[in-house]
Amino acid sequence: MRLAADIEAVDQLDEHQGPDDYAKLIGEAAPDETVAAFDGDAMVGYGITYSRPGAVEVNKIRLLGAVAPTHRRRGIGTRLLRELHGCARARHARTFPGLRLEGVVATPEPNADLAALVTAAGYRPTRWFFDMRAQLTEDLPRHPVPAGFTLERYRPEFSEALRHLRNDTFAQHWGSTAVDTAFWEKHFVNTPPLEAALSAHLRDDATGDIAAFVISQQHAADTAARGHKEMWVADVGTRTAWRGRGLATALLSALMHDARAAGFATAGLSVDADNDTGALAVYERAGYEIVAKFTQHVLALD
Repeated sequence: MRLAADIEAVDQLDEHQGPDDYAKLIGEAAPDETVAAFDGDAMVGYGITYSRPGAVEVNKIRLLGAVAPTHRRRGIGTRLLRELHGCARARHARTFPGLRLEGVVATPEPNADLAALVTAAGYRPTRWFFDMRAQLTEDLPRHPVPAGFTLERYRPEFSEALRHLRNDTFAQHWGSTAVDTAFWEKHFVNTPPLEAALSAHLRDDATGDIAAFVISQQHAADTAARGHKEMWVADVGTRTAWRGRGLATALLSALMHDARAAGFATAGLSVDADNDTGALAVYERAGYEIVAKFTQHVLALD
């Protein structure tokens, strides 16, 4: 954890990971799917591979890692990336050996050194993502739920229906894969714990179908570092047949006002800049603004 704190102190990315966050990532990886660099007994760099179930045609494996500020420009990052390619191949052989393999590295806009490192290794910029944040102030916009729809808070009995809805609404999104029950429960419901009071869906009164949903979480490490609570929108989606009716905007609006009443200071989310459903405009209407930009770099590893 000290290494992560040292990196954040210099890079100032406002990204915070706690013991549970690292334990979740490492716990899902086999021993040959992670790597670390040491100077004596001190860890000065690390790398972790991460992927989701449900890959089709291409197995996109995320490569996460960093080097201590005191040990940069010594070739450690280049060596870690090379070792991570081997880790990714090991994970690929364990998960989807029959598919094509791509390594994916996300580079924050301020980190030009990381972008240069992966470019030198042959990666190409492929997709751009924004982190967005809304201040939960008194003048937060209000968007009422349209007539004919009922807002229902999350309950455990809704979990499977929401998982299927999430898979359906994200089926055509870049890099997205269908998640199984075990992954859904672990990553969306339990770690970090889903904020049940700030997770909800809209049900069509006429058909009884769930038309739109929002899943929210709170990240303990962010709360501790920032000194305030943030409602993190882990996923938001609307079924194709119900898009264009303002359902996601209304649902976000209701939950953001509820979050403010519950003592949350901000709400945040991540969005694909090229999302073809108009998600960026939806979030801007709800009061979100872009606060960070990331580039997804991709390299074929098979």
